[in-house]
Amino acid sequence: LLRSSRSLCHSQMKLLAPTSTSAALAALAVTSHHSGSIHAFTTISTSAYSIKRPFGTVLNSAVAPDEEVSSSVAKSHEERIVADGTIVSYFRGGLVAIQVSEDVLQSGEESNQSNDLIGHQVQFPNDGGRMGVVVAQRPPMLFVYTKTHDDDDDEDNNKSLEDNKVQILNSKAQVQVTDDMTMVDCFGKAISTSTDDESNNNGVVVANRDIFAAIPKLSDISLINSPMLTGETMIDALAPIGRGQNMLVVGSKFNQMRGLATDMLSTQIKAGTTKCIYAITHDTQAALERLKNAGILDDVIVVSVCNTSADPVTKAAEATAVAATACAIGEAFAHGEGKNSLVIVDSIDDFKILWDATTRVLVNVFGVDSVVDADRNGGASSEMRGFYSALIQRAGQFKESKGGGSVTLALLTSIPGNDGIDESTVHAVEEFDDCSDKIKARLDVLVKKNIPLTAANLRKIDIPIPSVSEGQKRLVLQHIDDLISMSDGQIWFDEKLSQQGQKPPMDPQKSITRIGIGADTTSRADAPAVRRMVEGLRLDLSQAASMDGAEANVASSKQLRKRNAWLLAMHQEPGQGGRTLAESCIALLAASTGALDNTIEAGGLAGTDKGKSTIRDLIAHVQLVAPDAVSEINDTLDSSPTRRAELVDAINSFFSSSV
Repeated sequence: LLRSSRSLCHSQMKLLAPTSTSAALAALAVTSHHSGSIHAFTTISTSAYSIKRPFGTVLNSAVAPDEEVSSSVAKSHEERIVADGTIVSYFRGGLVAIQVSEDVLQSGEESNQSNDLIGHQVQFPNDGGRMGVVVAQRPPMLFVYTKTHDDDDDEDNNKSLEDNKVQILNSKAQVQVTDDMTMVDCFGKAISTSTDDESNNNGVVVANRDIFAAIPKLSDISLINSPMLTGETMIDALAPIGRGQNMLVVGSKFNQMRGLATDMLSTQIKAGTTKCIYAITHDTQAALERLKNAGILDDVIVVSVCNTSADPVTKAAEATAVAATACAIGEAFAHGEGKNSLVIVDSIDDFKILWDATTRVLVNVFGVDSVVDADRNGGASSEMRGFYSALIQRAGQFKESKGGGSVTLALLTSIPGNDGIDESTVHAVEEFDDCSDKIKARLDVLVKKNIPLTAANLRKIDIPIPSVSEGQKRLVLQHIDDLISMSDGQIWFDEKLSQQGQKPPMDPQKSITRIGIGADTTSRADAPAVRRMVEGLRLDLSQAASMDGAEANVASSKQLRKRNAWLLAMHQEPGQGGRTLAESCIALLAASTGALDNTIEAGGLAGTDKGKSTIRDLIAHVQLVAPDAVSEINDTLDSSPTRRAELVDAINSFFSSSV
């Protein structure tokens, strides 16, 4: 239906009112929250119709063919042209929007116009045969990324509009995965990490894998039944990740999310059973420095963006390809060698930038009726859900017939923080005139009780703060909700908990895994040893949260002490390498049995020197006194009643000797 609408809009392009396009662009400007800017468009006239494109860049800039890209995205001997297209928009740095001709595909199995062309190679015959890859498809438009030279924007080298034809091939772009890969770009080309030593992937070839491979079929995957330990006790207890699962990591501070990512990688590398791939979509040097400081840089395959001088939308297209290539590498080891793979994408924010840009192009070329209301207003259309699912659903525990390995996905995504908001500002009632009657009724309650309309008070009863930044934040949170609905779970880092000193600042009410939920499934994401030690943990934390600010009494004091004991057991500084499963179990068991109560009463709360030293010394003592119980947990991920009793005795002996 959308394709028909866009085709009709194209045929009537000269009849469209310019104000329609302007209104749509104004609505879209708010949705691109990560780019921080609105792209400027200028108009170019062609014989067919008028189109707009960003920054006034002349279409189809002339450059010498990129030999590195051509070799990495090599054409097969049996390739053929399945569609012809015309460039209608160009973003500085190598992203082009292509309108596919009416006879989209040739006869044969690909004759269906709904055929997915994402991942297909695109040839620019009038640009020296340069190759690109389709990173997004909005019929009848394709968005193609191709690496360019630094001088591609030289106006003297731009070709005329008459040479802007392209050819879409039946072959898909692939990455050659080798057993000695270190750091590569989105096309799988090795990136040198030093000035005197150029990296080359000369090891044994594991597989040639489609960069944008199809998501696994249900018949190819098994139930998730084994944990992928993160090393973060709080996460392994409250929001565990199973092998083959996808998990969102949501937060306003990237250093905290990257700390978790580093601990996840360190934990898997120490175990020696998982191939680790890290997709870096921004701030590459800072991410590499963190991996280096953790001592794991040489053990991680890094896929990184390289096009630092490009337009933000082109950078987003490259980031999309980086994430896809990282998944392809993980899949190659899972299928080819039966290995477990952990793929961390840092981050998927750029996906939204690219998607919103494709919507803007459609509006400019075909008019506002070419996109649904959800896309115009920052919502989740079925097209957008398909775009994201092509990445999110690439996780899976594969059956033996498909190699027997797994791909676990951790996807980092950011939300705006509260920086810059004056919490003490008292808002006037008139500022809420445009709000719903429901919101106005809540405001009326506050006004009648003479409660000031500050940001802090408004948040307590879910009243939106009247500011531009808060409006943008609501759109982002709406987008996060859409992503959550497509994922297997989410880990939510809360800014308020971070300010209170909780580490990790995970919100237990918003963080959850959906693997194993339901009485009719045998699938589990958590380790059996942890499961037996944290019964009632989530309830304890929830009840304690409801007692904050309540009148002190015996019941509330007991509940808060229990909460503080759990938080002490789960407190970990980010990026410290993570705990073993046995170390997490020791700390959790001490909290659940009340062994930490005296420490809490003596001021040894989470984050204090006394609290941290107590947990550190306790773990070391139990490892020394009950080594067999510790080994059993780490080896089997479970603990027998006998071994659990040994741990309890060791814990009690530590605190008895400390008195």
